Amino acid sequence: MSKKINKPDHIFIDQKKYDWSEDNITGAQLKELAAVDQATFDVWQDVTGPEDVLVGDSDIIDLTKPGTEHFFTGKKTTTEG
Repeated sequence: MSKKINKPDHIFIDQKKYDWSEDNITGAQLKELAAVDQATFDVWQDVTGPEDVLVGDSDIIDLTKPGTEHFFTGKKTTTEG
């Protein structure tokens, strides 16, 4: 008997629902789906607890884990000065 993988049929980015049929997604793919500028925006995984997880462009998120399908974007901040 095969174990059923807990994978969502969709993900959420900035509270908007997107269909996604793969087991994994990268930060670059998340930005592309959200239609934000790759160079000036970051993306975070919305997780339970005080600290959300910054997702780099080449980071791979395993969507088969429970509670991994929520993300949000924001302008990159600089501390130069």
